[in-house]
Amino acid sequence: MKVFIITGIQMRNKGSQAMFLSLSYSLKSIYGECEVIGFADRYDSPEQYTFPLFPYDDYTRNVLKYGLHKVPFLVPILTHFVARLRKSGKWHNKIPKMRNALLKADAIFDASGYTLGSGWPKKSGRILLDTIRIARRYDKKIILMPQSFGPFDWGEKDDSDFTDDVKKELSYPIKIYAREREGYECLTSLGLRNVELSADMVIREKIFPKTCQICAEYKDNEKIYPKQNSVGFIINKNVFRIGDASAVIDLYARMLEQLLESDEQVYILNTATADTDLVKQVLKRVNNSQKVRLISGEYSSPELIDIIARFKFVVASRYHSVVFAYRSGVPAVILGWASKYTDLAALFQQQDYVFDIRRPDAEQILEGVKKMGANYEDEAKRIKLSLKGVQSTSVVLQAVRALDEQALPATVASRHEIASSRGSGLANVVTP
Repeated sequence: MKVFIITGIQMRNKGSQAMFLSLSYSLKSIYGECEVIGFADRYDSPEQYTFPLFPYDDYTRNVLKYGLHKVPFLVPILTHFVARLRKSGKWHNKIPKMRNALLKADAIFDASGYTLGSGWPKKSGRILLDTIRIARRYDKKIILMPQSFGPFDWGEKDDSDFTDDVKKELSYPIKIYAREREGYECLTSLGLRNVELSADMVIREKIFPKTCQICAEYKDNEKIYPKQNSVGFIINKNVFRIGDASAVIDLYARMLEQLLESDEQVYILNTATADTDLVKQVLKRVNNSQKVRLISGEYSSPELIDIIARFKFVVASRYHSVVFAYRSGVPAVILGWASKYTDLAALFQQQDYVFDIRRPDAEQILEGVKKMGANYEDEAKRIKLSLKGVQSTSVVLQAVRALDEQALPATVASRHEIASSRGSGLANVVTP
């Protein structure tokens, strides 16, 4: 049985969770039976899931990278010390199991969303480089699945040296899939020849599980789902960090009031604790704010997809909330700040509904919301038609073929088709 490790993920971030699930269940559809192990940065109570998860953080990553297990008794002592220092038992007996997983793994797939680029500190990028170094140490093939890259202009003294490290380490993976044209050009400008362009996995792969398949114990929360044909609002704290916070709050309030005046049923979907205070600030500026309904709490990514599918359209800033919407044929008014938003919208002919929050034109955005309210049915048809083209090929299947081009193409292709036609017991398998 094949064994695969997926890195660069976390369960608290539902976009990252969705990337893991999309990759994991697509691999299972290809191979029939295989073991998929998650090396996750942030997660709570791994026993709640039906798949194995191990803590892949600064501690375990450094132990694995430097081979500290070779020093007798060092790892147990270090683990005990770190557990007491951080008041957590999550590392107990995990290092031996993670080493065993690495030793038996057939390949590593990294599903980071965006770590390597000057939009984040170099520390984030070094995590990805360390993952590649660990793959090299254990002599494992690694593929970087669709994610954002670049630019590499931190404006710091060591930019040149760090970029040299990036070029060196990124030459090792069999394939690197850049999610945006900008990232693709950034990597190929370094002379890398293992780079390809691909849309996000969650939007490109047909297969995606239901919550009952990923949770050991599942309780149906349908009673608090939104009404059909309502409008969804998804707020992102990063919009307030990147744009003018006061202006953004005022803009959100004006959009909500405009929708309420049009007799729309509006729900704010708030599933991130960090966004809660921002939601309160926005609602304070909204007349008749009691008419705005709030959906909050802990939802899995399959549940979020089901929730968003009920909206006629959404106003969103979180990247994967837009991915979830497009996957369900739901149009979106996007408040973004990076090429990942424009590239995603372009795949579905939705460029007219993307607005740069760094230079917000309130009147233009309000007009965009009004336009979407009038045209959402036509936009939904356009998105659904485009989705067929986006999902006509599988990036996971392409990655698997890249692992062994001589042995896999014929057998993998046929098994993938069989799995898709049967459904393999998986949810939401969209047939062409």
